[in-house]
Amino acid sequence: MAATAWIIVFLVMFNCLVLGEKKREYKLGLLIPYRKVNPYFQNDYNKGESFAAAMTIAVERINANPTLLADYNLTFVWKDTECNELLAVREQLNQINSGVQAFIGPGCYCQTAAKNAAAFNMTMISFVSMQSFMLCSLISAFLR
Repeated sequence: MAATAWIIVFLVMFNCLVLGEKKREYKLGLLIPYRKVNPYFQNDYNKGESFAAAMTIAVERINANPTLLADYNLTFVWKDTECNELLAVREQLNQINSGVQAFIGPGCYCQTAAKNAAAFNMTMISFVSMQSFMLCSLISAFLR
């Protein structure tokens, strides 16, 4: 959970430095497979229902700490991608249209979503992906 909090702080600070924008609200998009994962993973650990609550806890703790992101109110929206690349891309674009400024996820396929994030000059961190790290890491907005 502490790692999640630091990832969120990093995303906000990185985007502030890169984009040079200061906004009162900073909205993150979480794209995770909640109940359904690809059989490639072979376990329930990668299901969002095992760790999704960590995002809520991390955001609450960051907002409660006056020394972290004092000028911002951190919020997030999330969507279940069902380990489906097309659904993940659709939901990512919906989140972009709703004002999301950076992404965590998607959980299964990262290449197309990473290209979208780069096209919109947005940061994306994927915690797990079935695609090769090399495929996704060549995209400037992508971190793992």
